[in-house]
Amino acid sequence: MPVNDYGFLGKEIKQYENKLVIKYKVIFDFYEDINYFLHKMKCKIDVKNNDLQGGTMVGLFCKSLTTFQAIYILFKHYLSNNAENLCRVLFEEMVNVGYCSLGEDDAKRYLSLQLVNKFEIIKKVSNDENKKYFIKNFSDSFFKEKSQDERKKDIIEKLKSYRVEGVFDKKGEPKAINIRERIKKINSKGIMHHYLTFYRIVSNGVHSSPDILERYLIFYKDGLLKEILWGPGAENTEINPIFDAIYFMIIILEYLSDYFKIPEKKDTDCLFEKMKTLGRKYNYILEEI
Repeated sequence: MPVNDYGFLGKEIKQYENKLVIKYKVIFDFYEDINYFLHKMKCKIDVKNNDLQGGTMVGLFCKSLTTFQAIYILFKHYLSNNAENLCRVLFEEMVNVGYCSLGEDDAKRYLSLQLVNKFEIIKKVSNDENKKYFIKNFSDSFFKEKSQDERKKDIIEKLKSYRVEGVFDKKGEPKAINIRERIKKINSKGIMHHYLTFYRIVSNGVHSSPDILERYLIFYKDGLLKEILWGPGAENTEINPIFDAIYFMIIILEYLSDYFKIPEKKDTDCLFEKMKTLGRKYNYILEEI
């Protein structure tokens, strides 16, 4: 089944897509059912204007919905490796929903990451050693409306208004809370397990680590290059990314259920049981969070 010069954008890719649909039809149907359910829940959740914590959780939920659909579209189009990479994004979105569900201060701490990032950008732009990497007069135009000190001051004042612990380091500068710290605060053995295993593994693809090249390069026993794979031949079409995506979305639903009472716990339990049944059939190892 050759793929022409257009690769994944060529008409020949359809035959590969059809193979996946036949092989995983039951799981794809389940995925689409969950997607429909997720969108119904999105419309049912009512957030009050003054509910910063709830609003942040719903915003993250909407973002995760887009990632969830993108994973499915990529996988069905035989871009399985890229679907796997996006599972890392969905994992982080799940962690952030769980972290924000802990309380309003935690939601504010999550939101502070945006300001911390802006503060770091200002430092990078104003650093004399970095100026040689910017286009001409970029640094001057960056601080045209407000000076470096004014921008930093605005960020620090905004962060102080959050009135939450851990936002500043010992020097008084903004400090980020990394994903591992967020997971530790969530205090879920299952999520930490996924961080130490799943997250590390899929990061190989995200960062183009040498490990991922095993899908693209075939070597002889003596170490000499035997073959270069590309296109469908280099794709890992195991169904795990689809199961991972479903699993993470169910966990997000559980956090939403705890906070908004939508969806009902019986609904998330039902989805989880269906997933476990399919997982056993396709050898997907499932650990409850």
